[in-house]
Amino acid sequence: MLRGVYVVTLISRSPESPENFSELLEQLNALEPAIPFIQTYPDEVQGGFESAEPALRAMLLAAPEARFWAGIGVGAVKAPRFAAALGAISTPECSGDALDFSRLAVEQAQTGSPARGIVVLGHHRAFSEQATGLARLIFRVASERTDAENRVLSLIVPGVRGQQKAVAQALGISAQAVSKTLVRSYYHEQEAALPALAEILINLDQDS
Repeated sequence: MLRGVYVVTLISRSPESPENFSELLEQLNALEPAIPFIQTYPDEVQGGFESAEPALRAMLLAAPEARFWAGIGVGAVKAPRFAAALGAISTPECSGDALDFSRLAVEQAQTGSPARGIVVLGHHRAFSEQATGLARLIFRVASERTDAENRVLSLIVPGVRGQQKAVAQALGISAQAVSKTLVRSYYHEQEAALPALAEILINLDQDS
């Protein structure tokens, strides 16, 4: 039994034209989830983390162009004994409230006017509402970035200083252009807000 698991479920907003998930899955699994991301349905991918911060990075990978509904569920996951021993588990083989919360969250993400886009759920109702409110704001900001902005941000390593020149060289643009992109895309505000959201997620695995 894994406790304090953050299960992320992403559903394509365009099921009539199935997504090619290969690139997204590669990016998600580069975050080193405890339960690897796989395509669970034609329009869905799912996986899980044992810490909050990479779960939020997964959320950000799903944000560009608002292509996905996102749900994060926090709780326990029970894996089959032999699969867990072999280190070859996937969410369809597992059970637990983190999976249930994630499924309910991604369903709720598709509701509302305007639609919520992302919902976070756990045992603590008040913290779930707080996490969802902040996650919606960050997700909305990230979803409205341009392709050019996303190309820059995809090369930025969070928390590393002095990398703007290297990013500029890789993209064939000026360091000043990189700096302006970070300001225009609200990247610094995003990075300042993520630790607060992660702290709320950590408190979600509590009874309300």
